[in-house]
Amino acid sequence: MKALFLRILRQLKNDPRTLALMFVAPFLIMSLIYLLLGDSDYRPVIAVGEMPEAFTEQLRVDADVVSIADLAQTDRYLMADSADAVIWQEEYELHIRTLENNSKSAAAIQAVQEAMSELLPAGKISISTIYGDMENTYFSSMAYVFLAVLAFFFTFIVSGMALVRERFTNTLERLLMTPIRRWQVVGGYVCGYGAVAVLQVILIMLFTVYVLKVPVEGSIILCLIVMVFLAVCAVELGSLISIFANGEFQVAQFIPVIIIPQIFFTGIIPLDTICRVSGDRLHFCVR
Repeated sequence: MKALFLRILRQLKNDPRTLALMFVAPFLIMSLIYLLLGDSDYRPVIAVGEMPEAFTEQLRVDADVVSIADLAQTDRYLMADSADAVIWQEEYELHIRTLENNSKSAAAIQAVQEAMSELLPAGKISISTIYGDMENTYFSSMAYVFLAVLAFFFTFIVSGMALVRERFTNTLERLLMTPIRRWQVVGGYVCGYGAVAVLQVILIMLFTVYVLKVPVEGSIILCLIVMVFLAVCAVELGSLISIFANGEFQVAQFIPVIIIPQIFFTGIIPLDTICRVSGDRLHFCVR
């Protein structure tokens, strides 16, 4: 088993594509997610119609404010990307119109809320959470979800396809003709790819915490232990799936069945919102 373990490590060392898939792709994707969901210094542009001067001055603290004379041109103004939001007042109602619901419109609405809270201190709302901080970015709250998904996904793909390739090149058959036992073959492959997977999750975990500056509320050692167990499970699951696959392409076909359902249970979607069927009625579990 030791000889098989060392052979797998030497084989991976001479396979740059597999090494890139294990050690380059996760870092690249996490960095892209950070750039998309991380904090930015974007300053929204807000067009103001008939609004009090005090509100407009307060709004300039968090946004660039421009005036719009004809409110009938609001939609055309937004479609031309001249502003992220247009606000105006009719009697006692404040109207905010945006082009679509995106990060730019969210920044504009947040600037309006900040201006309103400064003008009306009694109406200011303080929001706090048990875990994390409201000032953290969306990436900070979801980073560990993406971290687990990426580590599990790439490890599953590499281990599953590698074992299928070994089987179809008759490597496993030649090994079984030697005095080595079946459990030693399985143990050698699991230990070989498991060692690489463990190294992968440790590096990507340290990269996420110390380079991307994702906060850790608890112990980072416990996070690393959980990620190591996740990597080992991904290797074993990839080995199991390789038994039912007749080719490397069929391993990829198992992704919608194995990987995609697990993504929905990682915390991206709260379990309380999942609907259930009882008899002939559909119940939505929303609290």
